[in-house]
Amino acid sequence: MVDSQSTDRQYGFFDTPVGEPPPPTPESEARREIAAALRQITERLVRLDADEAALRGYATRFRALADELAVLPRKRQEPIFRRLLAGQGSRQDVLDIMDHEIMTGLATPLSPPLDVWLDGDVVRGRATLGASWQGPPGRVHGGVIALMMDILMAKTQDLVEGIGMTGTLNLRYQAGTPLKQQIDMEARITRLDGRKLVAEGRFMVDGQTTVTAEGIWICANGSYATKPARVSGVESPAGGVEL
Repeated sequence: MVDSQSTDRQYGFFDTPVGEPPPPTPESEARREIAAALRQITERLVRLDADEAALRGYATRFRALADELAVLPRKRQEPIFRRLLAGQGSRQDVLDIMDHEIMTGLATPLSPPLDVWLDGDVVRGRATLGASWQGPPGRVHGGVIALMMDILMAKTQDLVEGIGMTGTLNLRYQAGTPLKQQIDMEARITRLDGRKLVAEGRFMVDGQTTVTAEGIWICANGSYATKPARVSGVESPAGGVEL
């Protein structure tokens, strides 16, 4: 039997778009199944209506599993990043990083998950959040909204040359974002100016806008530049590029 990893091409650190991992390996499929089960457990445990004996029974079983896992080794992250930075990473290396990202990773129970993808010059996203993400009754916590918006808008960098980090992020909460309903998301670049990328984003539920945002990303090395195949723009009076 041929190891599927031996037939994979090599990956570099920036070869894979944000939130869009390559097809899963059998190992990653198993990790995703574990995460999906843990998400379901977490959702059911919120205000679980059970008697004390049942709750203590669950606590004992979960503690036994936690103790079993505590003695097992963990893959070291540094060698994975070194291989990816050298352009010598495997598909499993990419998945070991991307599948555990906090909101988009399919192998972490922390993720709703949040799906993000490119649609022409627009970044689109969607997620449905359950009871464990609650802030006000029946609504998603505002801090969680900010985290998802940051990830959504950061993906606009897949449309340009350059990569950086969030400089500022300003949100306007126009309505409560409900739990257990699909949140539709969109973001786009509005301006490039040297090391700065300016973007705007929006969340909607059933066609109603619940949150809008504006943000600035700062390129980590050099300046942002347009990708002609993706983004077209004209020079602004200030010398940047308006998109």
